[in-house]
Amino acid sequence: MSKKLFHSLKFQITAVLGILLSLFSFAITYTLYNIDEREKEMAALHLINRLQLITNYMDMQSFNYLKNAPQNSSAYKRDINLYYDDLKGQLNKKNDIITCFSDEHLTAELVEMDNGVDLNLDEKTKKTLNRLQETWNIYYKELSATLGERNDSPKLAAAAQYISENQKNIKNIEDVVVTQLQQDLKNRINWINYVNKMILAIAFMVALITIAGFYIKVIIPLNRAMEGFNRVAKGDFGHQIVINSDNEIASIVRSFNHLSQRLNSIFQLIHKVQQGNDLDSTLGFIAEQFASILPINWTSVLLHNGNATMLELQKAYMDGKPHILPRTHFTVEGTLLEKAINSDKPLLISNLQETAAKNKKYVFLRLLAKEGMNSAIFLHLTQETQVPGMLIFASREADAYNEEHIELLSNIAHLVTHSFGKTVKMAEQRRLAAIGEFTSGIVHEVRNPLTTIGLALKYFARQELDEDGTEWAEISNRESARMGRLLEDILLYAKPVKLDLKAINLLDFVSHFISTNKAIGEAKKLHLQAPNEDQEAIYDSQLLVRADSDRLNQILLNIYRNAAEAADDASQIRCSLISNHEACTVTININNQGKVIPEEILQRIGEPFFTTRSRGTGLGMGIVKRMVEAHSGNLKIASSAEQGTDVTITLPYIGTS
Repeated sequence: MSKKLFHSLKFQITAVLGILLSLFSFAITYTLYNIDEREKEMAALHLINRLQLITNYMDMQSFNYLKNAPQNSSAYKRDINLYYDDLKGQLNKKNDIITCFSDEHLTAELVEMDNGVDLNLDEKTKKTLNRLQETWNIYYKELSATLGERNDSPKLAAAAQYISENQKNIKNIEDVVVTQLQQDLKNRINWINYVNKMILAIAFMVALITIAGFYIKVIIPLNRAMEGFNRVAKGDFGHQIVINSDNEIASIVRSFNHLSQRLNSIFQLIHKVQQGNDLDSTLGFIAEQFASILPINWTSVLLHNGNATMLELQKAYMDGKPHILPRTHFTVEGTLLEKAINSDKPLLISNLQETAAKNKKYVFLRLLAKEGMNSAIFLHLTQETQVPGMLIFASREADAYNEEHIELLSNIAHLVTHSFGKTVKMAEQRRLAAIGEFTSGIVHEVRNPLTTIGLALKYFARQELDEDGTEWAEISNRESARMGRLLEDILLYAKPVKLDLKAINLLDFVSHFISTNKAIGEAKKLHLQAPNEDQEAIYDSQLLVRADSDRLNQILLNIYRNAAEAADDASQIRCSLISNHEACTVTININNQGKVIPEEILQRIGEPFFTTRSRGTGLGMGIVKRMVEAHSGNLKIASSAEQGTDVTITLPYIGTS
């Protein structure tokens, strides 16, 4: 933990800032303290200078007195009042100053400050001051004895002579003290400068090391990370960045490497899934690729097989190898499979063994539990294929999937199911294509003998038969004809739709179709209203679509026949064209006011062999839907009591003529 903290950028930056702050704080505090100390030394130096001034003044006074000695008693008395008092005052001041220096404490009165000053002198200066004190004591005692008292006729001339002869030694010592104090002050100022320079040098080195470390540990890794992001953005999935440190940047780089590895795995997975030819190989790819990013021991796929309430186990892989199991059907209703189908997110089962034992309907979970699985995730495949199903991942570990795994699967679930769904759809299309080829073969094989049977029935119908024989011949002939139409519809539905596309003026085409097919509504006295009969609508008369005229005619014929059968007697079937220039589409809307189609029937219109008519084949609308989709169009049917039944065909248009 301490090692990880030491390598942390937060700790390192905080430590560097702390060091720099401590250095500058120390430098400022040290400088302020020494400025205060130097102020005291300046006061001491100023006081020594005063001492020198007093000494010089006494020399000058003694010199003047000896030069101008009084000639009579009156002049002597005058000098006593002037010279004596002045000399005594100077001596007392000088004595006070020397005593304060000797005690290493300058009084507030002497330095003219709010507080006294305690001196911090070096040993050399102290010795000089002690010598000055000793010399001064002798000098002061002898001078006082020579001078005498004021009331005893002081000997001013003798005192002046003593000063002239003996003060030079005092003056020399004072000069030495001044020199030493000045030198000491200079040395201390030099030391302050040296300390501050050293602090600045240390701060500069720390800053330089910080900049170098920042460049090495932050800038270079960030540049590598930016280069890595750019390479991944350009499609180089799987690119890894070299990690040379153990800090926050390294954590980001490790996350990037982890992300890049997962992107590469997912990309490879999707690439392989899209190349898969069948469910077996595709599921094998998924089991192999997802094992690198998820804890997986089991992978399987369940698909609907005709019955919407059941799922069938198609393929399974265990530990990356095919796992052979019988094709078992599992009920969806009331199980977690139903919950997964109704959810748009992956369904997680953390403790599979306990969950499977809670409900008797959880048959598939018990199968997984029997195989030793303890955690599972269900991914729904409904959106991307017409064959709804479920993709299953499972692990032997309980709680094998953490929040990171769940988030990953939630983010890529749509991508995985999309790619896997394409494979399922391709497999279903191949199955339907095979069924179509098989059906076409059967139709061809049945149609030939059916034609022979039809000819034989027509022959018998022309013969003289009794009443029952004639009735049965007619019934057989009608059923043979119906069987022939059914075979034609099956053949048309099973074969791929081939189009001969040409530019068609849609308004002219629809109007011509209605005018030539009036017979469709004659039996029920219906009026087929063409688009150009609607006086309130404005149409682009030159709107062109690319279509196969025969197929388009077949589409309209089937829809109009259904509409005529559903419409009320003596009503009308309206046709309108709606163009959308922004979407570049045109919609053909055919409306009748017949009986409302229930919602459950609407949802099944177009399903093969689904019909509500007793003699219908159930393939008509399925064929129409396939033909519309072959034209890159869309077929939609809506029915309500207010609007009636609307059949809309939306086609892309190519411009105007």
